[in-house]
Amino acid sequence: MRVASLRGFIALELERAAWNESPERIVAFAIALSAVVAVLGASAGSLLTASSAATLAAAGSAAGLILPFLILRSAADRRRARLAGELVPVLELLALELGGGGSPNSALGGVATQVKSELAGDLRRMLIAAQVAGSAGFEVRLLDYAERLGLPPLATLATILASSREYGTGVGQGVRALATDLRRAQRRELIAHSRRALNHVLIPAAVGVLLPFLAILMFPAVSALQHNLH
Repeated sequence: MRVASLRGFIALELERAAWNESPERIVAFAIALSAVVAVLGASAGSLLTASSAATLAAAGSAAGLILPFLILRSAADRRRARLAGELVPVLELLALELGGGGSPNSALGGVATQVKSELAGDLRRMLIAAQVAGSAGFEVRLLDYAERLGLPPLATLATILASSREYGTGVGQGVRALATDLRRAQRRELIAHSRRALNHVLIPAAVGVLLPFLAILMFPAVSALQHNLH
């Protein structure tokens, strides 16, 4: 059960990252990398002491085993962020299409045809597959897609569409509100990223420019104080 759970977790992360690999190959690569890094660590540590060699070998083995999974998780996070960014223009165009009348699915199909992105292509394929008799509806497919990729906004869109189909509630207002929330979240993330980038520039500049300037400015006073002390 633990092996099956681990395999399912790796398979889900591979799907989220859109990597065309199997969980078994990822595990085999992680084990091979762990062995190579452990040997390199042991070789480097052998120049010092036996305990150092064992420590470096253990640390290298752990690092080599964890590194592939960290890279996989990072790739999945980057793809999730990119798909979330692609969702915003889709929702904004969908709100415009709904304003002209028509069913939500037909409006979404028109938007998915106009927009050229990975998310729009997946939505278009789900809409086509949902039209097959006896197959799962589009809202069910969209909800499963959102859960597999870890995209809560898509799950919210599926809920809005399902509520409209079952209870006759309006879709346009909910879609516009969802698009506005996502746009605000993007704006906040952009501001936070800009602040981090500014800090990365200002801190080295302060260390590299301000400290030498202070040293030059204080050098006469320090020299005079040192002379008086002598």
